[in-house]
Amino acid sequence: MKRFTALIFLSLPTIFCTSQGASWNRTNASAQANTPPTGAADLLNVPEETAFLGKLTSNLIPSQCKPDDLVEAQTTQDLKRGKDVLLKKGSSLLGHVKLVEVSPSEKPETLVGIVFDGAKMLKTGQQFSLHLIVQALAPESDMDSNNSLADATGTGLTSATRAASVSGHAGTTRGSVNKLTTESKGVYEFAGVRLGDRVTPTGHITILAFANANVLIKRGTQLVMRVVNQ
Repeated sequence: MKRFTALIFLSLPTIFCTSQGASWNRTNASAQANTPPTGAADLLNVPEETAFLGKLTSNLIPSQCKPDDLVEAQTTQDLKRGKDVLLKKGSSLLGHVKLVEVSPSEKPETLVGIVFDGAKMLKTGQQFSLHLIVQALAPESDMDSNNSLADATGTGLTSATRAASVSGHAGTTRGSVNKLTTESKGVYEFAGVRLGDRVTPTGHITILAFANANVLIKRGTQLVMRVVNQ
């Protein structure tokens, strides 16, 4: 029986991140992190901490990423406030790589920081400012969710480079991957990948840490996105 696994972190049209010419040290990474975000004109009025489902529409390879590379995702459900649909299913979530650095440790990891700060309406193409972090990710699903996916045991993603932990997600059929829910937190079925966020003076940055910089996070990867203040 195939089991979901989670790793604890201290915390895409097909476009590959282009080749990175040199490793980014912490000084360079900090400078990139403090660069003002490129938000859209009007703020989409979604309550903070709202979680919703999406998927990557680009591939991501950390060894090829560099700051300012585009990262895109797509909503897989309507984003609502009460009965009002604020963002329809299939709308684009706009992001970019904010930083790339290698952690100074005995087992170095490649850290990729991603900012999601915009949304584009499905039919009209109108763009809004919407600040998001990734709360959970898992490979593309081929089966419906069940109770094993309603897991809210994580420590959260609210502190600087803070851990996000999860348990459960073990009740799957051999060879299949369940759908995430808005309660899912952390990383599932990506060995050597850890997830969290970093709080900077300009806002939150989703941080992905890779033990293997050549790992491929494919388009179609499931996401749980969470609304945060800038």
